[in-house]
Amino acid sequence: MIKDKVIRGILVGLLADTVKLAVNYSLYLFGFTSVIFWQITAARFLVKEDLFTPWAYLIGGAADITVSAGLGIVFIYIIHLLGNKFLFIKGIGFGLAVWVSLFGTLLGQSVQGKIPHNASAIMVTMVAHFFFGLALAVFTRLLGYSKEIATENREMKNRDNPELRRGLNFRLASLPAKKLQKNSRKLRKPDKP
Repeated sequence: MIKDKVIRGILVGLLADTVKLAVNYSLYLFGFTSVIFWQITAARFLVKEDLFTPWAYLIGGAADITVSAGLGIVFIYIIHLLGNKFLFIKGIGFGLAVWVSLFGTLLGQSVQGKIPHNASAIMVTMVAHFFFGLALAVFTRLLGYSKEIATENREMKNRDNPELRRGLNFRLASLPAKKLQKNSRKLRKPDKP
């Protein structure tokens, strides 16, 4: 098992990206969209005339792989911070949040006018990101990271610190001093002879 969160995040992100690209390419073959993700990503860098050249696939592929690796790292840190409860729902939510933020706001403005898109093409990107998020959760679980988080959470629940019970691995505030009990042996005065 890989202990480093960054390396594990890169691996999870790349594996999830493979699933996303497989879904996208399958739907491309069935005619639901006229472009693949790498062309959409390349539209951020290239002019319209270059989007159907081999350079577009190379540039778009490099950008997509880099972003997916980064998203895998972010997902691993989010799960480490929030815990692994409802991991699949968190993964799907993360994938759809990426779809809205990257495709809806950042890429949407630069792609408009360069790539022909319609409602089914937009649905393809949404479905692919749904499976991207699901794959993030699946590969996080398969690589054993969620078990590691569960073990850490179990250990934290046994501690006296309530801030650590939610999966956080740092203190939000200092711990209050414990009150000494009156019946404690350490505080009892010695008996007089």
